[in-house]
Amino acid sequence: MPALAALFRIASLAALGGWLLLVLLPGWAHTESLVLATSVLLLIGIYAWVLKAALTQKGEPGTGRPGFFTLNGVLALMRNPTAALACWVHILVFDLMVGLYIRQEGALAGISHGWLLPCYVLTLMFGPLGLLSFLLLRLLLGA
Repeated sequence: MPALAALFRIASLAALGGWLLLVLLPGWAHTESLVLATSVLLLIGIYAWVLKAALTQKGEPGTGRPGFFTLNGVLALMRNPTAALACWVHILVFDLMVGLYIRQEGALAGISHGWLLPCYVLTLMFGPLGLLSFLLLRLLLGA
C-alpha cells in the first residue's frame, strides 16, 4: 500500500504540474509540448503499470466478480486499491488532455485566457462539466 500512496502522489503532482503550465504559461510556445512530454507521458506510464498490476490481482473475497460491464462488476473492481488508483490516473490523464484541447481550441477561436480559466478549473474538478462550459463559452462568444 505505501507504493500505491507514493504513485498516487506522483500522479497527482504530475497532473498539477501540467495544469499549472496551462494556467500560468498559456502563451509560451512550449507549454503544450512540455505538458504532453512530461505530465501526460508520466501519467500514462503510471497508468499502464498500475493497470497491469490491477488486472493480475485477485478480487477480494465476497466482493463479487470484477468487471466493466455491470455496476456490481465496477464496484467490485473499485474495491481493489490498485484498480481504484488506475481509475484515478485514467481520470487525471483525460482531464489534462481536455485542458489541452480547451487551450488549443480557445486559441484558434481567439478566446482570451481569462475566459478559459473557469473552464480549466471545472475540467480539473469535474471533467466533463469543464468541457461543457468551454463548448458553451465558445458558442456564446460566437467563436
